[in-house]
Amino acid sequence: MVCMAPSPTTRPDRADAFALVRTQSVTMPTSMRAIADRMLDDPHATANGSAAELAARAAVSAATVSRFARHLGFASYAELQRSMTRAVERGIHEHAEIHAGVHVDDDVATVIAKVTEDVRAVMTDTRAALDPAALASTADAIEHARRVVLYGVGASGLVARDLHLKLERIGIASSIADDPHNALTLASVVGSEDVVILVSHSGTTTEVLEVARQAAAQDATVVAITGHANAPLAKQAVRVLLGVAGAESDLRPAAMGSRMSQLAIVDALFVVVAQRTDARSRPLLARSRDAVRTHHRN
Repeated sequence: MVCMAPSPTTRPDRADAFALVRTQSVTMPTSMRAIADRMLDDPHATANGSAAELAARAAVSAATVSRFARHLGFASYAELQRSMTRAVERGIHEHAEIHAGVHVDDDVATVIAKVTEDVRAVMTDTRAALDPAALASTADAIEHARRVVLYGVGASGLVARDLHLKLERIGIASSIADDPHNALTLASVVGSEDVVILVSHSGTTTEVLEVARQAAAQDATVVAITGHANAPLAKQAVRVLLGVAGAESDLRPAAMGSRMSQLAIVDALFVVVAQRTDARSRPLLARSRDAVRTHHRN
């Protein structure tokens, strides 16, 4: 049986708070965005100061600062501050800002530079945000699952399919839902020995939330791959694999950055599962490579 009791709150204890703020501030209410701006303006002062000092700098109430911390998925401002302190000590908050602001008159070389810089920044932030313990426990659940069911909408659906194909190659029984009706049907027949992995960067996609509720009602282990630790999907999941997204522009939607983050999470998850099932996975991977070898020219 792989079903694990959910914790009372989604806590990104190992996440870099600055990474979360950089990628989530665009969707925050105005008062919280002011806090995010002041936090990023002077990371050292924020990490070493009090909630009251941050509130004063952002011209908001101390209660708003507390709500800001919970919005990011931290149980309290004290937890948020510990995350900021760790980030400042490691220096990981100091990398360049995400440069996804591609303009219509940018030349090709500039477009390449901005897009690749965005990917680099997204990977750095994903590394900071992703909890190794959550990834490890998810890999454990997959290793012992009777079946894994995956679902996502739009770009997130492509990520779900990528993991589905990877798991099939190493002999993990996996199903991918192609539409909401199919997803709900699959979720209605899972059980406590099954794992349901749902991909949604926003964590608010209606169809995905419906599937999460249905799977949870059947006592399946629900795993969320999302970019928002306090989103509805994260609250319904037993395990949360937290990613980030790049900055959004008219020519480059944030979905592109979030997909890169999600794919990195999927790759890391697959590698850990393959490690833990090495005796079975290694020969299966070799056989699958051999099976398609004749379709590749030397």
